[in-house]
Amino acid sequence: MSDSVLDRIRQNRQRPTVPVRDDTLITRVQQSESPSVYKIVEYSPEAPSPEVKRSPTESGSDALEELKAELAKVPPTNRHSAIVLEQELDHALTRYCKDNRVTIEVFLEAAWVYASANPATMKKILAEAKRRYGDRKRAGKLRRLLTMLEGKPS
Repeated sequence: MSDSVLDRIRQNRQRPTVPVRDDTLITRVQQSESPSVYKIVEYSPEAPSPEVKRSPTESGSDALEELKAELAKVPPTNRHSAIVLEQELDHALTRYCKDNRVTIEVFLEAAWVYASANPATMKKILAEAKRRYGDRKRAGKLRRLLTMLEGKPS
């Protein structure tokens, strides 16, 4: 009995149809010389992206293959563990990235690309990172010591 009710519901439902589109958005990108070399590229939000003019007779499978080929040119990404930041720095960085319409991860990627291309900048960043790492290690030891002392009966 439930099968017949289910069949009737399936027959009676109205699914909207979407017309088939003839246009596809495909941009051609020059393949970089080497995947391990990073380039700093100037970006202008006003600059239109190059589009390929397509004839309406091209099949969808050709467009699909072109899209797959274009995607293969983009470097693959990996998920990384959650980033732990100082509260004030987290708020400032989050606000800055939101104001400039980029994610924190993409901003860090760009900062890495820029810093790796500038050895003096990289040296300064590394010195600051080592200082912060030492501060975090010290804070961790203090937290552990406090936990041990608070747990000890007086």
